[in-house]
Amino acid sequence: MTHVDRRGYYRLPIRVPIFIKGTDVNGQDFYELTHTVNVSASGACFLSQRELQESADLLVSIPAPVDVRETAREDYEFKFPARVVRIENGPQSMKRRVAVRFAKLLDEPDHGNT
Repeated sequence: MTHVDRRGYYRLPIRVPIFIKGTDVNGQDFYELTHTVNVSASGACFLSQRELQESADLLVSIPAPVDVRETAREDYEFKFPARVVRIENGPQSMKRRVAVRFAKLLDEPDHGNT
C-alpha cells in the first residue's frame, strides 16, 4: 500500500533556528532553542527535548537579525502561534520530532512581528 500525502502545502526541508515557548506534559513552562527539520506555509516540524502533548499550544519564534549596516540596530522576532499535531519519539535519541500546524498560514498578515 502506498502512502498518500494529504498536505496542502509543499514542505521545504530546511534547518532554521527557532525558539519554542509552551508548557510540557508535566505542566512546566519552557523556552527552548532548537531548529526545524522542515517548514511549509501551514506548519513545521522541529526537534525538541521536551515531552509535549498532542494538541498543545506553542509559540514558535524565528529570530531574524536586521542588517548591521542599518542605522536601527534592532533584532526582529517573527512569532507564530501553533498547535502540536504529531510527535515522533526517536529510538536512540532524547530528541523528538514535533509537527505543528500554524494558527495562520505563513503568507497571511498579523504574525506579531516585533
